[in-house]
Amino acid sequence: MMSPREQKAREFRDNKREKVTNMKKNTKTSLVMISLALLVFTFNSCKSDVVETPAPLGPSTIAVILDLSASPNVIFATQKERQTVEVTASLKRYDGTPVSDRTVFFEIIDSSGGILDLGYFDQNVSVQNVVTDGDGTARTIYHGPLKRELTHDRHVYIRGTVAWEGSQFIIDKTTIWVVLDTD
Repeated sequence: MMSPREQKAREFRDNKREKVTNMKKNTKTSLVMISLALLVFTFNSCKSDVVETPAPLGPSTIAVILDLSASPNVIFATQKERQTVEVTASLKRYDGTPVSDRTVFFEIIDSSGGILDLGYFDQNVSVQNVVTDGDGTARTIYHGPLKRELTHDRHVYIRGTVAWEGSQFIIDKTTIWVVLDTD
């Protein structure tokens, strides 16, 4: 006959053996499930289509570049005469091919992109539309401010916008530094 203490120890060992046996069964089941899942994922990935190399030309809507420049890009605000700047917009595809017959919307803006009433384009307007020629170029003349219109030297920006396909558009800007004349 066993003492109560020995009997409790035996029950404890039996319970422990049963738990270990169950754990081994659960581990085997888990390993089998993980192996099956990996096998399924492997078969699905092997059925993928062959990857095709994209065309080197790319989508035409992305590969168009608008480049604005100003010449000269520094002018003086004098007492009596407005200095002029030729603003040129060049619209080309990625390979340098010019894009003709597109309207470039020129506007005078400040550094934050807000409309700026400082100087004007030809015909005394602050916004001007010019169509690109066969070389993909659109030009306009910016007439700078007079000295009395400024309180300090400042940057003036000319923004060019071209409407593209659907709701897409292309934007660039160029900077003109306007310096107060000391005379």
